[in-house]
Amino acid sequence: MFFSFCRFRFWQWGKWIEVRVDDRLPTRGDRPAHMHCAQPDIFWAALLEKAYAKLYGGYTFLKYGTVGRALQDLTGAVVQSVPPSGPLLGGAVPRSFDRHQWIGKSSSPLPNETKRRRSGLLTEHPYCVTGLARVRANSNDSATHGSGSSGGDTSLIRLRSPWIGGEWGGVWCGAWSERSWEWNALNERDRELLSSRSSNDCEFWMSVNEFLTRFVVIWLAHIGPDDWALEPGLHTRAPWRAALAVRQWRGGFNAGGPHKFIDTTATNPQFRIRVPPGHPSKAHVVVAVAQKYECYRSRNYEDEEIGFTIYEVPPGMQRVTPQYVSEQMPLDFAPLSNLREIATFFALPAGDFVVMPHAAQHREGRFLLRIFADQHTDVWEVNEENLVIHNIAAEFSPKYAMCKTKRAFFSRFQRILYKLRARYPHEIDATQLQAILKAHGGNNRGFRGLGGINCGPSLELCRGMLALRDPALGGRLSIEHVPALIGLMRFWKAAFRRCGPSSSG
Repeated sequence: MFFSFCRFRFWQWGKWIEVRVDDRLPTRGDRPAHMHCAQPDIFWAALLEKAYAKLYGGYTFLKYGTVGRALQDLTGAVVQSVPPSGPLLGGAVPRSFDRHQWIGKSSSPLPNETKRRRSGLLTEHPYCVTGLARVRANSNDSATHGSGSSGGDTSLIRLRSPWIGGEWGGVWCGAWSERSWEWNALNERDRELLSSRSSNDCEFWMSVNEFLTRFVVIWLAHIGPDDWALEPGLHTRAPWRAALAVRQWRGGFNAGGPHKFIDTTATNPQFRIRVPPGHPSKAHVVVAVAQKYECYRSRNYEDEEIGFTIYEVPPGMQRVTPQYVSEQMPLDFAPLSNLREIATFFALPAGDFVVMPHAAQHREGRFLLRIFADQHTDVWEVNEENLVIHNIAAEFSPKYAMCKTKRAFFSRFQRILYKLRARYPHEIDATQLQAILKAHGGNNRGFRGLGGINCGPSLELCRGMLALRDPALGGRLSIEHVPALIGLMRFWKAAFRRCGPSSSG
């Protein structure tokens, strides 16, 4: 019995997932019922669509997707959606064009209008942007024909039709198209250079002004360095430098919400970006925050709202504080949105910047942060927990005020540690930590030095406590760190008792 299957890989929240499908396809008559190639004996497109439908739970769910989402699923790129504008096409984005893949979507049809306009463009179809150019015409006639020239200079953009040799065409036939008169205004060298750059039959040039009026959205796809290395076709483009972090917001801890919540927003996770001096140009940086999502979900499911804020900070500042938030305006921010991922492109000068991803205030969830830069840039997480632990010699409770010196305080810790070494292995896991707290956590039990922590902690709580002193995230903790961890827990408990509404703990 013959059986064959195809394997496809799709990017889902930071990793590639393999999907296998057999080679049977739904048909309508003698042709595939859904996507298909123009040649009747080529089926890769239909098989790809079948695997993609399997990933999301059926062909029906593909109707509710977007070009940006599909582009990310297929390439793993950070996909940024922006409206077409003159500043966009004349700013930092074109200067780093060799690191982007551009996709533009043509405008919606007017009432009683066909899918193919008289200009040749297809309505509501994505076109791939493959190049930018600026030319100087030999005459000023182009300015009177809407070719987008100013003082003899014309900005052009090159696009590729989604239908390569297909029945729909979709190739532009207006100004700066293949046989338009505007080419006669160029010198022979520029004309030959631009024609060689658009040697593909489905590629065409048009003026930037025409592009801005006929396209409603641009997707910028930023391919990460790992995926860039695996795709030889991208090696003609310059790679990004990248940093990636998977973290989570926890209610009552680091889910501080947007920057308008001055008292709590500084509790959000903070990531420092340092652009070193000495580079002749600004650093082009892409910041993207993606929330955890599932492919299999109901049609009525709505994603959570996420966003991020970026501040420029002095080099010596450890963390952005509520006072700093109240006194300084953010350099930029992405407002709350229920998109799967939000991304923004920046041109940053030399200096220090802090990115704070956030959800709605007190809303929990996991997120993926990706930061791309086109030059050497230092990126690290500002870890507030380490700052608390480094100050563990502070007084945790009024009882510790009775210790006349810090030496006596640490001597007490050493006695506790001596007893733990005698009864437990060098490294413990969350289950063993739970056993220590259950057996010796009360004030009237064997280890009086560990008193003040309520008995009966859950295993999940112990895992969280262990993670505070386990930077490698290996799930184990040195027995040497247990007294310091207990002291930190007592410090938090004493602080809660002092600051709680009823002061009862």
